[in-house]
Amino acid sequence: MPSALDCTYLLPFRRVAYDEIEAAKLRRYFDTVVAERCEIIVIDGSPPDVFAQNKSAFGNVCRHKAVDRRYRYLNDKVNGVHTGMALASFEKIILADDDIRYRAGQIAEVLQLLDNYEVVRPQNFLRPLPWWAKMESARMLINRATLRAADYPGTCAFRRSAFLACGHYDGDVLFDNEEIIRHFAQHGCAIAYANDLFVRRRPPTFRKWLEQRPRQAYEDFAMRSKTALFFGLPWLLIATALRFGLRGILSFIVVVSLGSIFIAWRGRARGRAARFFPLQCCFFAPLWIAERMGSTYWALYWFLTCGGYPFGDRVLSKGIGRAWWSGAKAASVQLRHAPK
Repeated sequence: MPSALDCTYLLPFRRVAYDEIEAAKLRRYFDTVVAERCEIIVIDGSPPDVFAQNKSAFGNVCRHKAVDRRYRYLNDKVNGVHTGMALASFEKIILADDDIRYRAGQIAEVLQLLDNYEVVRPQNFLRPLPWWAKMESARMLINRATLRAADYPGTCAFRRSAFLACGHYDGDVLFDNEEIIRHFAQHGCAIAYANDLFVRRRPPTFRKWLEQRPRQAYEDFAMRSKTALFFGLPWLLIATALRFGLRGILSFIVVVSLGSIFIAWRGRARGRAARFFPLQCCFFAPLWIAERMGSTYWALYWFLTCGGYPFGDRVLSKGIGRAWWSGAKAASVQLRHAPK
């Protein structure tokens, strides 16, 4: 153990079944985080038997605690965040999903940025790259090309004092990772959009990836223009087919495919992204467009039948929260005045 620690690494965690291999890998990763001078707090919302096995596997290298049930947000991960913040010993906090893997030295870089900013928002890239991860990489590149703040990460860092001053963020939403960032922005926090600080994210299993498809589409429902685009593309294809036949179908597919590949390529050309995204990921952009079209209708099915999206044993009706639009406006102002 280092003689002195500098930060708290907070990991909300939940599993319905114990995975010995995953637990061993997580334990090894925790050794890296501890070597970077961080205390680790794991807030585990797993069932009691799984909680006990997790504690046995990596509880000796972290503070392994249960979710405090006084917090009652529908998204239980947010309850875990608040539980961990009440326990954190340090001013500088790194919040990360369980698939995030910081390299040696990156934590120090984040902490250095927190000397001048209240919040740090890095970027993610995926490794390894099975075919579905290449589709996800294409989505990340499209976001990087079209959004000034670039893609949405699964990790961020902030000062504990800023978190306490801003108060609770909306915990009844699916898209909690970005909601907390926009909550900080809404309250005037200085945010470092570290778009060239790339932190590795492990891809989900294929089964988990399939489960996430309608969820990601549902998160976008309040973004009406984006959702309308994916709702409308199949109907535009049908109209083109009726008007121009097979030639029209082929032309439509070629235009959409080449357009999406070009946008992904632009995202890859931005900053240092080419070092972390192989060129072949750009060519998976048309597959992501097709997937999102189908997933948008899949998400509509959940909305019509359940009134929201099933998330564990709960149904969340909101994809994004109360800080989304006001936080986006505040963030836009910061980004316009940020140094190039």
